[in-house]
Amino acid sequence: MPNNKIIQIVAAESSTPEKDAKFAKWYTEKHVPMLFGYEGVKQASRYKLKGDDKNCSKYLTFYEFETEDALKEFPKSKAFAAAIEDFEAMKDELGFNMRWAGVYELIKSWKR
Repeated sequence: MPNNKIIQIVAAESSTPEKDAKFAKWYTEKHVPMLFGYEGVKQASRYKLKGDDKNCSKYLTFYEFETEDALKEFPKSKAFAAAIEDFEAMKDELGFNMRWAGVYELIKSWKR
C-alpha cells in the first residue's frame, strides 16, 4: 500500500499541573510549527483529552506524512534537528512527559 498516508502519534503532557499551560503553549505555538518546517509533514493536529482519565495522555499530536520515505527522512531534517535542540533546552522547564509514541499506516478512510 505505497500510497497510504503514514501518521506518527505522540502522546505527551506536562509532569505537573503548574507547568501545563506553558507546556501546551510551547508545544502548540513553537514545537509543532518547528517540526512542520519539514516539507514531508503534510498535516499536524493536536488534541486535548476530554475529561480527567489518568490512564490517557492529556495531549495527542498527529503528524501526517504522504510516504514512508518522508517519515524516514524526517529525523534527518534541519527542522527536526532545530525542534529537538529547542526541546532539549526547554524540557525541564516545561515538565515534558512523553507517555508513548507510535507510527501507523492508513488502512482505509471513510467520509460522510
